[in-house]
Amino acid sequence: MTIFLTAILFILAVLLIVLVLIQPDKSHGLASSFGGGAASSYFGVSNDGGPLARATEIVAALFVIVALVLYVMGNK
Repeated sequence: MTIFLTAILFILAVLLIVLVLIQPDKSHGLASSFGGGAASSYFGVSNDGGPLARATEIVAALFVIVALVLYVMGNK
């Protein structure tokens, strides 16, 4: 069971990396977080990001759940 969950965790990690990397930029890079429009990004209109952002959230949640299950199983 542990090997199966570890394999699932590895697959989720790779999928999460891919999903994050293929998402489009929402800002103008690191420079904008140091004063170049940072206030508007924090307090402005939020963009949900569409189905790609939702898939990233789901995969991230699954990753955390599987990691916690593996942790609990390792402590027994």
